[in-house]
Amino acid sequence: MRSTVRLTMRLTISKPKNRPRVCAFAAMSALASALLLSTASEALAQSRTPAGPGGFPVKPVRLVVSGVPGGTTDIVARLIAPRWGEEIGQTIVIDNRAGAAGLIARDIVARAPGDGYTLLMINQSIVFAAATQPKAASDIARDFAAIGQIGVSPNLLVANPSLAAKSITELIALSKTRQLSYASGGVGSSTHVAMEMFLRAAGTQALHVPYKSAGAGIVEVVAGHVQFMITTLPAALGYVRNGKLRALALTDAHRSPALPEMPTVAEAGIRGYSFDTWYGVFGPVALPPLLVNWLNAAINRTVADTRVREKLVETGLDPGTGTPAAFQRLFREDVARWTRAIKEAGIKPE
Repeated sequence: MRSTVRLTMRLTISKPKNRPRVCAFAAMSALASALLLSTASEALAQSRTPAGPGGFPVKPVRLVVSGVPGGTTDIVARLIAPRWGEEIGQTIVIDNRAGAAGLIARDIVARAPGDGYTLLMINQSIVFAAATQPKAASDIARDFAAIGQIGVSPNLLVANPSLAAKSITELIALSKTRQLSYASGGVGSSTHVAMEMFLRAAGTQALHVPYKSAGAGIVEVVAGHVQFMITTLPAALGYVRNGKLRALALTDAHRSPALPEMPTVAEAGIRGYSFDTWYGVFGPVALPPLLVNWLNAAINRTVADTRVREKLVETGLDPGTGTPAAFQRLFREDVARWTRAIKEAGIKPE
């Protein structure tokens, strides 16, 4: 049986002389507005992401990006920054510091306080810097705390459309009849190592033309000053789609949803060749483990967001996260792997 409780409100309005008249309706409206405002404020407070250890963050977080604006690492950083900022409850400010295969950005973050307000967004280039310049790029396990991986990108072998080669087979054949040139983001960079490994596997050679960044190398290939290069799929995809670059093959073991018709280097006949690039976030080594894990969880939620994942895939990235420990292990294994490969290829720092 339902019981009914009736509330009776008696509103008495007095009209003393020379006192303004109070409208009962206005008073009740004000009370209702106040209740609604209180409810909305409570709901907003409940929807906010809980603060991190020690109340972190209380101000914007600086994300130092080891790449030029418009480069692959920058593209990935700007895709995740808005959503990641929502997750941590503060703005993520992008600070582009390109050059020296990521060492400039690396040094800035390595010297930063371990308070979480200066972080590093970098790709696999840091591995090659550590492998070719161990004194300048000391072991990242000593200087940094791995926070989280964002994903992995296949690389793409691209050429200027004027080059008389429309496939890997034709490129290799052409390189054996005349001197061809390829661009890279610098001696010992991932784009340099990837191409040298490819040329060795293909049994041919080409003239290496290094630039300050992979982005600068792409511009030179588009202009026709250099004939081809290997670079990350996100960096090259726009040029391929507008016809300014010709894609010849993906360097990953599998095809990419962003370019499904493009064969891999292995499919084109270079068996066993595979080269991809990961992207991730690091912090200073003094970063407390509790804060590392909290930031990692925020990154994982960001990458799991449907809209963020769709945008990353559209650019050619395969989103993928994990624990800080797994990311740290990946880095160590890659340093060992590519140190051996670089030594075998005879690549030495400038």
